Amino acid sequence: MPDPHFRQSRIGTLLLSTWWLFALGGCSQLAAPPDDSTVAATQSERERLHALAETVTIYRDAYGVPHVQGPTDASVVFGATYARAEDEFHYMEQAYIKMLGRAAAVSGEDWLAWDRFLRRLQIEAHSEAEYHAAPADVRALCEAFADGMNYFLLTHPEVEPRLLSRFEPWYALAGYRLFHISGIGGETLEQIGEAGVLDGFTGYLASTMWAIGPKKSASGAPMLFINPHIPLDAPYEFSLHSDEGLNVSGQVAYGIGILPISGHNGATGWAVTANEPDIADVYREAFDPENPNRYRHGDRLLTVEQWRDRIDVRTAQGIRTDEQIFEKTHHGPLFESDGGQSDGSPKLALKVAKLPEGGILEQFYAMSRATDLATFKAAIAPMSLTYNNIAYAGRDGHIFYVYGGAIPKRDPRFDWTKPVDGSDPATDWGPFMTLAELPQVEDPDAGYVQNSNSSPFFTTDDENPSVEDFPASMFRGERDTGIARRSRALLGGAATLSFEQLAELAFDTYLPMASDDVAALRDEWRALGAAHPDEAEVFEAPLEMLDTWDRRAAVDSVATALYLAFFHMDAEASSPFPRLGRLKQAMDLLEGMFGDWRVPYGEINRLRRATAQPAAGEPVEGRDSPSRDLASAGLPFYTGAIFTFNTETPEGSRRSYGRHGHSYVSIVSFGSSTRARSVLAYGQSRNPSSPHYFDQAPLYAAGKLREAWFDLPSIRQQAIRAYRPGSSAPE
Repeated sequence: MPDPHFRQSRIGTLLLSTWWLFALGGCSQLAAPPDDSTVAATQSERERLHALAETVTIYRDAYGVPHVQGPTDASVVFGATYARAEDEFHYMEQAYIKMLGRAAAVSGEDWLAWDRFLRRLQIEAHSEAEYHAAPADVRALCEAFADGMNYFLLTHPEVEPRLLSRFEPWYALAGYRLFHISGIGGETLEQIGEAGVLDGFTGYLASTMWAIGPKKSASGAPMLFINPHIPLDAPYEFSLHSDEGLNVSGQVAYGIGILPISGHNGATGWAVTANEPDIADVYREAFDPENPNRYRHGDRLLTVEQWRDRIDVRTAQGIRTDEQIFEKTHHGPLFESDGGQSDGSPKLALKVAKLPEGGILEQFYAMSRATDLATFKAAIAPMSLTYNNIAYAGRDGHIFYVYGGAIPKRDPRFDWTKPVDGSDPATDWGPFMTLAELPQVEDPDAGYVQNSNSSPFFTTDDENPSVEDFPASMFRGERDTGIARRSRALLGGAATLSFEQLAELAFDTYLPMASDDVAALRDEWRALGAAHPDEAEVFEAPLEMLDTWDRRAAVDSVATALYLAFFHMDAEASSPFPRLGRLKQAMDLLEGMFGDWRVPYGEINRLRRATAQPAAGEPVEGRDSPSRDLASAGLPFYTGAIFTFNTETPEGSRRSYGRHGHSYVSIVSFGSSTRARSVLAYGQSRNPSSPHYFDQAPLYAAGKLREAWFDLPSIRQQAIRAYRPGSSAPE
């Protein structure tokens, strides 16, 4: 039976993914005054940016994917940022508006709580401090990002920013702090009285990654499967090729990021999925009754740090400025709590792992330049990426998995699921766990590692870490997932896998639980037939169809649509034949919607960009070109199928539209020469008039991948256009 939290009375599900509102918007697109802190580019800056642009070449392939070549690592980041802005500037600006805590200035009161939360966490101050303290090469990347955004605005005066008319280098580091924020658990937010602040940013995570070693690979070359399950329009693909050695291809997402979150550099490749370490704690601070600006820590009285901030809020009358006073202790920022404390103070401190220090860009930079497993381990050793499983495959013949994250060592005497006593120094965190201390699997005999947000104890066949070997505070639960189980069945059950077979498995639509459900339906039908033959007759045709069904979703499959409709129905508690009751509900639903319960799955399950959706209540049919409304065989995450396609159904529509799941699909083979294929759900551009707005969708809907060119000779041969930043706009 499905999780009742995800049952609905119609086909298709409304799944709020992680960072769902962050990706799709929520910020109004009404114009707002430019940020008062910005200034126009000086003549010397214009000359510098023009000179920098002359050193960089952007190659666009047939699908509009930018491949950027330049003399330095910073120069290719500059070029890639510029190219990305050509395709999705407003999406990027929106992301940084939010991460800077300035969303209310564009979208009004609805985003004020969010802005207060980020200002209290000092995202801007921490990011600016990290930038100034960073190594010179990392600062250069941040400066290249700002240069790329500012040069795009300089050369595109027709583009009107909603707020940010100038980008600062440290904005890049503010963007990466999305990782820290999204890693704060819901229980922690409830404790500090901020339970609703991340609504839409949390949800069921189900990304998939596989690393396949030489013994499981038909060619002997290690292979990698990268498959983040996020909003379908969130990823952006690109490749960088620097004369200094930064040569990397992959995807970023949500409008932030300047180096691939997952990808490969020809010699090594990596993928990430979300895990659930406890990376945040709440402290009950003991304030001095005689001076509320002091709090006790051991035998000392420490002073609360205060600062004043101003938040602009868009209103119908114009911009209103709210002044806020925030406070923090050495543990972290203070929040008001409804529960109160024994000393009468309602304030609690929140500590989030590595939020002040950051380090995520520096880690991605090192990962991008790793040449083998040893250098890759050195790159991830700081564990600045606070809450991610990481998988590795490389030309060196190794595969590797680690339950990564910035996980502090805590005194086991305390209950860390609740606020702890901040006055007791024993509650202060110890050092973070080292890479060697984290659950991991390297080169298992099974020949593969996989993760689909399952716990590390379900990584491969027989050489998994043991839960008893790690502290309970490291995990928020011990979880296997349907997709992880299906992954192990596919990978463990195959003697070897070829690159072509891996491409097929990336879109596997087998429903693991369907056989048991159909068998149970058949048992109930026999029992019903023995007692009430006339009532059983109505089920003969649908059961025959389900019996002969191969348990795989397909766009022309009537059985798939019928089974998923059955799957979402609620059984009557008093019914002696609950499954048949659900099947009858499903038949009635389909017949009421389509005039017949025999409906091909692809008639219901559709792929179309969210920007093409009608408003709630408006009919769907006829609103867009048929070429931009495609049938899909993808399935909701909770079915356990690899091809994950979570949908929502607009009011008044008979169809469900994909919004989340298989957003970026990539496979990589590390042979004597590296080969990669990939696909996006829609296309590279957010401009509906661009040929790359929806040009990858037919491949995606058909479960196909395209070649993802990486070496420069191939890129130049396949390029449709080559141009300097500022000299040409993408078609």
